[in-house]
Parts: sequence; structure tokens; C-alpha cells
Amino acid sequence: MNLAAVALLPALAENRTWYRVTGTRWVRSAIATAHTSVTSSRFYDPYSASPQFPTLYLADSLLVAMFEALALFGSPTMPGGAVPAPRGSWTVLTVRVQLQSIVDLSSPVSQAALDVSAQELTGDWQGYRLRSRTTNVATPTGAAPTQRLGEAIHSDLRNLEGFSAVSAKVPTNRTLVVFPDHLQPGSFIEYEWDDGEHVYRIDHDDPDGRSIR
Repeated sequence: MNLAAVALLPALAENRTWYRVTGTRWVRSAIATAHTSVTSSRFYDPYSASPQFPTLYLADSLLVAMFEALALFGSPTMPGGAVPAPRGSWTVLTVRVQLQSIVDLSSPVSQAALDVSAQELTGDWQGYRLRSRTTNVATPTGAAPTQRLGEAIHSDLRNLEGFSAVSAKVPTNRTLVVFPDHLQPGSFIEYEWDDGEHVYRIDHDDPDGRSIR
């Protein structure tokens, strides 16, 4: 993977509707991200020696959001392959996104520049922190390549606001990873609930999120 090529990826605006699924009990703060700086994910490693940073994951469709949140199990690519999670109460949120500067890792042009494939971007990342000298497969270990890529995008000198990528759960769709600490003036992410009675937003002035109505 050619991490130096991150600086060559074109920066794009993102102004579309995305989706997020959350447990019903968390609907009032479903895009709050303070906890994510200590939580491992496909593109973020909290054990890295580099400074920690929060991330927000969104999906480009309701189905993808359900699989990403583990509200659905099984295979989205086979008829009848999706099985609802046996427990849990879920709320689907329609999220308005207005960003000025992201990169698109789902683009073949970006993948060619980075010398990486869609398979590599969606493959195993958890094993890197699970393998050790005591497991049957001992290496590789440390941060996963996708986690190092997420770190490289966050540390890009352009202060990119995030990136889109192929979903690891639904290979025909995308996810959006946002860096709340890099939101520029005028950029925001927000959603409504209770039929529009309440609105929750994160933006440049309050990257930790707040209710604005």
C-alpha cells in the first residue's frame, strides 16, 4: 500500500443523505463520537503511537447501515441471507451530510494510486491485534493496513474531513468515515428524530455534537 499517494488523491465535496442505525436508547446522541477515539475500527487503531482522533461511520443505504451496525446478520448478497439480530431495539436515522473535502477510496483511480484493491480495503483488520506468539497464526500483527491508511488520511496536510470507502459488509455499497475534529466552517452532519421535533448536529464549532432543536 502506497500511503504517500494519499496526498495525491483529489479532494471532493460530499452533500448527500447518508444513514446510521443505532440502539433506540442512544438516539439522542447517535452521531456523538467522543468514545470512538478508544474504539478499534477498520480504519482506526487506538493503540497506534500517533495521536488519537474520533471517527463517525455512516452508510449509503438503510441496508448497509443495518449490516454495519450488526442489526442484520448473514449475507446481503444471497436471497434470504439477511437475518435480524435476535435482540436489540434499533432506530434508523437519515443523516444530512455537508462536507467540503473528502477523498473517495471506492474509486478505482484512488485504489490504483494507493496500490490497493477493494478486497484489501474490505478484508481482515481485527486479526492484526489478535495474533501473537501464542496463536496458531502468529503474524502479521500491529496496526492493520487499512488502519494505517485511515491515519494517513487524517494526518494529510489538507485537513481532510473524511473519506468514503467500499462497505466491508455489502460490497456493492459505500460507507463514509468522517473526522469530526477536521470539520471546516460551513460543514456539518445532522439528523432529526421525533418527526423533526429534535435535531442533533456536529460541526466546526462543536465537533462533539449538540442538540440544536
